[in-house]
Amino acid sequence: MQISELYTLLLLMLLLFLITSLIRVFIERKKLKREQFQTLTLIKCSKCGYTEEREFQTGDYILKPEKECPKCKAQTRIFKIYDVKVPRK
Repeated sequence: MQISELYTLLLLMLLLFLITSLIRVFIERKKLKREQFQTLTLIKCSKCGYTEEREFQTGDYILKPEKECPKCKAQTRIFKIYDVKVPRK
């Protein structure tokens, strides 16, 4: 067996390995269920402790002043921004 035949055989084996590996990766990806998350914003009044939760809006940041508190009329602020896992249907 010549060297060029040996290299050709090794190259074919490598290609076969790569193709089978790619097929396995695609099959495993389909099996995995992608987790989905929902980003929420927690608004809190520092005076009376009133809290409200809503969906994240573009421009939200921690300590951003929000609307007036419905209980004590003080100004509320964004207290926390976090993700919640959405259950799959």
